[in-house]
Amino acid sequence: MKIHTIILKFVFISFLLVFSFSCQQNEETPKTEKNGILKGWITENQLFELSPVYVEEKNSYQPDSASISFLKKFNEELNIQIFLGTWCPDCRREVPRFLKVMEKTDNDFIKFQMMGLDRTKRDSLGLAEKFQIEFVPTFIVLQKNREIGRIIEIPMLSIEQDLVEILLKLKNE
Repeated sequence: MKIHTIILKFVFISFLLVFSFSCQQNEETPKTEKNGILKGWITENQLFELSPVYVEEKNSYQPDSASISFLKKFNEELNIQIFLGTWCPDCRREVPRFLKVMEKTDNDFIKFQMMGLDRTKRDSLGLAEKFQIEFVPTFIVLQKNREIGRIIEIPMLSIEQDLVEILLKLKNE
């Protein structure tokens, strides 16, 4: 009887560990669907592995040097939440451009995260719904957990110039 109890406990604990790990993994790592859509938190490397289009766009983009200079000197904490669809042509253009801007800026005060959405523009964590995402890509600029601006789908000028405009409005408040 003792051996059965030990085996049952072992099986139960193993099940809990596997279940816990799989739930945690779904929240933290992207899920690639059959159609190649990345859902969940995405890294730059995962985008580049998905398609060479992202690499080509990033490498070919030449950001505005005045905007880069401004962003390099920005010394307040910012967090930019990027909602994108790997299935979306606008995302394939604008997200790599943003990544190039961040690379050129090299500013530790400016942090960003990318959330991959499905074609219904939803994610398993409910963040797209919380931030009322209707179009992708959407870049939400946050300071102290307060939204200070958005760039939706296609920038007015360029991704870096629009970002500078948002930050200039912040300075004038």
